[in-house]
Amino acid sequence: MNRTTFSPKFELKHPPGFGESVIGRRRVGLTLIELLIVMAVIGLLAAIGMYNYQEAQTRAKVSVSKSQLRTLSGAIEGYHVDHGSYPIPIPSFPDDPFGVVASHALKSLTTPVAYVSPAAFEDPFGALRLQFAHGEGVKLSDDDPFRPPTPGFNTNQSLLFFQYGHFAWLIGNKDMWVDGYSAVSIGPDKADSFIVYYPFPDDLPPAAVFFGVLDAQDTVYDPTNGTVSQGDLAIFGGALPTGGLVGGGNL
Repeated sequence: MNRTTFSPKFELKHPPGFGESVIGRRRVGLTLIELLIVMAVIGLLAAIGMYNYQEAQTRAKVSVSKSQLRTLSGAIEGYHVDHGSYPIPIPSFPDDPFGVVASHALKSLTTPVAYVSPAAFEDPFGALRLQFAHGEGVKLSDDDPFRPPTPGFNTNQSLLFFQYGHFAWLIGNKDMWVDGYSAVSIGPDKADSFIVYYPFPDDLPPAAVFFGVLDAQDTVYDPTNGTVSQGDLAIFGGALPTGGLVGGGNL
């Protein structure tokens, strides 16, 4: 007689996913914390990219300013060779009554003989902004720096030009009556840093101190102080105590 052994069978059921590794699971979407981290990283990268873009843009403008100043100086010297004197600034009313905006004051360089193209007058940093004391600080305005605020100053965004005989007469300072000139780019801060006085440090106006200009060196744009920092770029020529291109460092 055959005996049959009965063995009960049990089937153990596990919940879905039991035994699977975390790596093996499929996930849908990101958690809120992960989204916040991703957004923070993207924001940081965007900020760094924007900063680098602005740095590169300013460096490029400094390079163009130097080139413009050298070109304009070459034209001024060419005029001097032909006429025995530097160009006399031509005032323009109402836009440039003092004859300091190169595109107006130096029309003698473009007609009747073209010593330079009108494009050489352009300042890549734009128009000078007026500085005026405000409490303990300084405010900037887009108006004329030589008279009460008026619209329309330097709409051509031109380099500035100072013929020192004319400038000495304007400010009533005979010590600066020299047969020389300066062409000026306003620099990244777009403010007047008094660089016209750079060859004459002892004649720097007392009011300059209110705008952070304590000595002649403060008038010069130095990128080691920050890519966008105080100071102008200029080129000097003639019988001035200082000659050549000043400002911009090695940019």
